[in-house]
Order: sequence, then structure tokens, then C-alpha cells
Amino acid sequence: MSDWAAKRFWSDVTVDLRGEDYVILLDNRLVKTPAKATLAVPTQAMAAAIAAEWEAQSEKIDPRTMPTTRSANAALDK
Repeated sequence: MSDWAAKRFWSDVTVDLRGEDYVILLDNRLVKTPAKATLAVPTQAMAAAIAAEWEAQSEKIDPRTMPTTRSANAALDK
């Protein structure tokens, strides 16, 4: 197995209301799903949980520590 991992590239994580959905921004750039859809969720609480997961990432991104993000990605990409 490869030791490659995506590295943290952002310093600021925010949540923004766009239309009726909440989006997560990393340095004012939209977070995208693996299928390149905008990661947009229906509630502020869920968006805050996702933002907290992104904020908690250290130098290397570990998707195993981001269950809410993974769930939202799966729901949007299916």
C-alpha cells in the first residue's frame, strides 16, 4: 500500500448558506465530492460537523476521521 496522502492546503474553514443548502469553504473555495459535485448539505448542524472534520485535519488528510464528510459525499455522488 502506498504511503501517499493528500496534504492540508487550507488555513480557513467556513460554512456559507447558498440558496437552501449549506456549503463548506476551504480558504473561500468550495469543497467538492469525489465525483466533483459541490458538497452541499441541507442543515447548518451537518455543515458545521463537516467543517469541524476539515478543521481537525493535520498535515495529511485522513478520510477515516471524517465520517460525516464521507456520508455526505456518498449521498451526493450516488
